[in-house]
Amino acid sequence: MKTTKRFALTLALALLNGAALAEWVEIEKFEDGIRVFVDRTSLRRSGDMAQLEHLVRWSEPQRDEGLPAYLSTIVRTAYNCTSKREKYLSSTSYAGAMGNGAKVVADDNEAQGWYSISESSMEDKLWKIACGLN
Repeated sequence: MKTTKRFALTLALALLNGAALAEWVEIEKFEDGIRVFVDRTSLRRSGDMAQLEHLVRWSEPQRDEGLPAYLSTIVRTAYNCTSKREKYLSSTSYAGAMGNGAKVVADDNEAQGWYSISESSMEDKLWKIACGLN
């Protein structure tokens, strides 16, 4: 019986949405109600390169044609810490807030190129977090 309970618990933990285990910290709230959170535990750093996940909590349900509405999107981005550039890696949108609920749509189409980051932008805030400057 002990083995069955342990297996059931392990399976339940494995099925939990990864977003539910993240440690989201709000870094921005815009006038239109959109909120941006970062999960510092998702940070991966290797030399001058870093990867970080952030979550966008939409103020209104977002709709893509032919898909259910979604309330949050988790984005994974790569950062070049020396040249202050970023590259989109992937995103997943969820029916619920804070990355909860059913997955509505996922995009794993990594950007081909790197993009410059403007001063005082949201991307600048994320770059500073990813690169240990904030």
